[in-house]
Amino acid sequence: MKKISFILNILGKIRILPSWLILFIDIVLLIVSSTISYILFKQLGIKFYKDFPIEIRFTIALIVYIFFFLVFKTYTGIIRYSTLNDMGRLFKAVFSAFSTLLIIDTAYYLYKGTNIFVIFTLFYSTFFIFFTLMGFRILVKITFQNLNKGNKVSFKESIAIVGVNSHNISLVETLISAQSNFNLVCFIDTNKGLNGKKVAGINVLAYDKKPIVVYLRLKRIKNIVLTKGYLPEEVEQKLIEDCINNDIKVYKPELLENNNSDAKETLKTYNLEELLFRETIEIKNSKIIEQFTNKTILVTGGAGSIGSELAKQLCGFEPKELIILDQAETPLYEIEMYFKKNIPSCNCHFELVDVTNLEEFETVFKKYRPEIIFHAAAYKHVPLLEKNFKQAIKVNIFGTKICLDLAMKYGVNKFVYVSTDKAVNPTNIMGASKRFAEMLGQTAYNCKKNVHKMQIMSTRFGNVLGSNGSVVNLFQEQILAGGPITVTHPDVNRFFMTIPEACKLVIEAAAMGLGGQTYLFDMGRSIKIVDLAEKMIHLAGKIPNKDIKIVFTGLRPGEKLYEEVLTASAETLPTYHPKIVIAKEENPCVDTIEEVMVNLKRLNHLDRKEVIEQLKLIVPEFVPYE
Repeated sequence: MKKISFILNILGKIRILPSWLILFIDIVLLIVSSTISYILFKQLGIKFYKDFPIEIRFTIALIVYIFFFLVFKTYTGIIRYSTLNDMGRLFKAVFSAFSTLLIIDTAYYLYKGTNIFVIFTLFYSTFFIFFTLMGFRILVKITFQNLNKGNKVSFKESIAIVGVNSHNISLVETLISAQSNFNLVCFIDTNKGLNGKKVAGINVLAYDKKPIVVYLRLKRIKNIVLTKGYLPEEVEQKLIEDCINNDIKVYKPELLENNNSDAKETLKTYNLEELLFRETIEIKNSKIIEQFTNKTILVTGGAGSIGSELAKQLCGFEPKELIILDQAETPLYEIEMYFKKNIPSCNCHFELVDVTNLEEFETVFKKYRPEIIFHAAAYKHVPLLEKNFKQAIKVNIFGTKICLDLAMKYGVNKFVYVSTDKAVNPTNIMGASKRFAEMLGQTAYNCKKNVHKMQIMSTRFGNVLGSNGSVVNLFQEQILAGGPITVTHPDVNRFFMTIPEACKLVIEAAAMGLGGQTYLFDMGRSIKIVDLAEKMIHLAGKIPNKDIKIVFTGLRPGEKLYEEVLTASAETLPTYHPKIVIAKEENPCVDTIEEVMVNLKRLNHLDRKEVIEQLKLIVPEFVPYE
């Protein structure tokens, strides 16, 4: 018994047999099964042809079989995870060998008038060889499954697959494999006709009007595999919200397709961006694509979250040249490495330049003569800029003014300013500086210096998930550290959208804009930050305020509870795109803007109070937090 236990222990530790060893075992089994067949046929009194001795016939058959083992690669599969595809390859190899031996025998008969093999014995030997090889694989698979049951049954987690289709059925093998840490309980589907039936040996449960989570709780299922878009959006959103609230993990199915046996290693939970339930935006309008094709495009702030994504998307339109400009050395180097590795065909140039340095910035215009500019260079962190308010004025206002002046001087066709919802009814200097910059663009569009009729427009949207300094990144770091998560206020709300979505809308607005407009994006519904924190904790497999505490720290300087995308007095006009509208807002007179710009040039001599007074002359709705 000790020897048997020792052998089973060794088998349990074996991971994967090398391919050459599987081929060797197949050859041994081939020889053994052929020998047994020969002995049985001799015992039955069957007489073999004497033209070829048994050794020669055996060698011919062996060479043919090995040849087709190599052709169909019957030895490449992992035996303990053998599937119907593996059995299919084995069947093809064995019966291709039989057909080839039959052709050889027939050819010899036509040439010599006698046979090499007895067809009757050749036919039955083929079946015996096939079932021997297949039986070996089944035996190995069952052995490892039983070993796994003995070793890991207590660690298996219940899991269900939502939806019965060919894609999801292909996941079964991985989830029920010996090394899987999951116990696949059932399929869950909307088709009532499948209720109580089995698919790939797994029970199907069809749900009715009750929420799916009711069945999950009834069956004590703690994990599900969900194909995004399989269920109606409302049902899918409700299911995921229910799963998060009941500590049921939601996994993606596509990561199981790599035939990795360890489902625990390949299954990944949905991330926050994928659970926003915002429609995918695709730019398919040929007229829009034409506006950027074969054009020289400049992206300022091109190493930042928005700027870098804009650059990546613009590459898809095959511009003549793409200039990615930023003053941050390391991020610019990283984005350059990304383009060289992933988009080498795009004709990109990377310029380490400060947009507030006129002479330095002008060299870029002289060198490349850009036709389109996406101005995303800006400082954006509210509390930091409340302390360093002069930098907000320097970069967000004067940097934008310099870029606008150079664009007009060098005949740029289109100028797109990337703004923020914090520019609306601002309570902080950063937001006021961005609103001021929007007005600079609108004023420049109507001024006499705009002799080339450069189209100038602003795009305004809220927070983007995953951007540098995003609250999502902060929460992720805090969760990894074991908490606590810090939230400023229980009622603070924010709008969120994904970076790719925001950039697609910027590009769409840029293409439709004729100049002088401020475009607002549909941000969906606002999200409570505390709800966001709780959801992220659940997604990490933790329980809020038990495993990870949430601590309220109070609103920081310049922050407000609710963000807006439109002032109370403003109106909107629709566009052909359902997610983009045009804001109609009043601008101060040009003389006031010029006067404030002159005053702000004395920035180094102004204190915070004086800067706020100047900003309020341009942005009267600016109400500082003090």
